[in-house]
Amino acid sequence: MAIIIPFWSSQLVRAYSWQNLLREGGILEIVLRKLHLIGPEPLGLMFTQYAVVIALVHIFFPYMVITIYMSLEKVDNALIEASKSLKAGPFTTFRRIVLPLSKPGIISGCILVFVPCLGVFVEPRILGGTKGSVIGMVIEDQFFEIYGWNFGAAISFILLIIVLICMAVLSRFSKEEA
Repeated sequence: MAIIIPFWSSQLVRAYSWQNLLREGGILEIVLRKLHLIGPEPLGLMFTQYAVVIALVHIFFPYMVITIYMSLEKVDNALIEASKSLKAGPFTTFRRIVLPLSKPGIISGCILVFVPCLGVFVEPRILGGTKGSVIGMVIEDQFFEIYGWNFGAAISFILLIIVLICMAVLSRFSKEEA
């Protein structure tokens, strides 16, 4: 249930919520000071790459967890019980049974998170400022310049090629493992 809660609000609302948490004198800073974990100096998380990464992990984490969970749910418990009866330890059971059977969910989760992460520009714009630049922001900026449409389209096309190559590699990787 806690994994699905972020889906109840839009990405824009979540980005502004992170802004309230990470800004100088924000909620996170106040709590850390009350717990005596930081000194009087500000954290300085806002308008950094760290703020962008924190927000993107928060936004895209549920996609990865749900796909892996769906894959793990299909693992037959009899296989795990068989490994226990053959005296396999928990690490061996995970490495030899659970991980190979959950690889399709891991690969599809990677694709499901990787592709939208390449195109984000709202969170880096709000939380990263000029230091949080990502490829989606560069493309967006080109379309707001007078003659930047050609360059923006070229970057978008190159990004499309990169995504297709990555998906082909992941597809090949998943077929080799099967």
